[in-house]
Amino acid sequence: MPVSSSVAPAVRRQVWMLFGTIFLVMVGFGIVLPILPFLARRFGASPVQMGLLITGWSVAQFLAAPVWGVLAERLGRKPVLVVGLLGYIVAFLGMALAQSYAVLLAARVIGGFLSSSVLPAGQAIAADSTQPEERGAVMGNLGAGVGLGFLVGPAAGGALSLLGPQAPFYAAAGASLLALPLVLRWVHEPVADARRSAAARLGAGGILRALAGPERPLFLMAFAATLGGSSLFSMLGYYAIDRAGAGPTSVGVMFIAIGLGSVVAQLTLVGPVTRRWGEAAGIRAGFAGAALGFIGVAAASTVPAITVAVCLGSAAMAMIRPSLAALNSRTTTVGYGVSLGLQTSFDSLGRTVGPLWAGGVYEVAPL
Repeated sequence: MPVSSSVAPAVRRQVWMLFGTIFLVMVGFGIVLPILPFLARRFGASPVQMGLLITGWSVAQFLAAPVWGVLAERLGRKPVLVVGLLGYIVAFLGMALAQSYAVLLAARVIGGFLSSSVLPAGQAIAADSTQPEERGAVMGNLGAGVGLGFLVGPAAGGALSLLGPQAPFYAAAGASLLALPLVLRWVHEPVADARRSAAARLGAGGILRALAGPERPLFLMAFAATLGGSSLFSMLGYYAIDRAGAGPTSVGVMFIAIGLGSVVAQLTLVGPVTRRWGEAAGIRAGFAGAALGFIGVAAASTVPAITVAVCLGSAAMAMIRPSLAALNSRTTTVGYGVSLGLQTSFDSLGRTVGPLWAGGVYEVAPL
């Protein structure tokens, strides 16, 4: 059950809708990944240009997420969430209709900019609607929506590609379109409190205040966690091939194990751990478990051993982000929208730097 039974029924229903919304948009995001390299190659894109299609999305999110956080304080969480869903639709339709690499890249960057509002707005609504002791569980539920959507999306994208190279992009736009009624009908704008009113008055100054405040260590931890995870996952295929002679099916199973480990941990572990021992304990356990998982990957020499290690490491890492978000909502000196937007920004920065760092290290010191 993706929502704790101790949460009030009205809030539980709202979190269900947020879970469904985030799941659908992440299904759409994942759907396009298997076909994107083939579409890029059709336009004659080089490997560097293909990399830009991935990093362009993350860089746009890194720059835009704090801005959306400020707007969520001023305009409301729900309008910003709706804009993000529309951004996904526009981006995927733009990719489907692109007739050149330049248009494809522009659609990715515009989509990254607009869509970066979805997760911080959804988390801010959840933070506004729940008691502090329940936020770890609820943030874990939303994180499970991300993980489950990303698990389902690429598999669906591979199947849809049989209908043509544009089919996954239209399906991705359709997934985000399906999420719109959930938000418009069932997600309610939280009542603005004194904290949110103060954050709205701060405007962009709230970003600087949060970067210099007690939230800063949490942002750095978000960056470190995402940097480590994206470094491992981006080179996992190469590592499994070189270390254990893995084939495409085995590598695919490893990524499925990563997704399952993340989803199960966020649904079953984050809530109980943060309720009993607090968010800081969830963060410490996540980093410690992830370190053990990485050591296990380095020590493994067979496909099953690598698969088990990455699954356990992924489960541990899945503890970190929702625990950070919940602790962020407790400690922030500005509004939830600003602080959670900045956390999303640092997540995106880690996803941008991690694959580049890991690729460089692996090229210099391969197995």
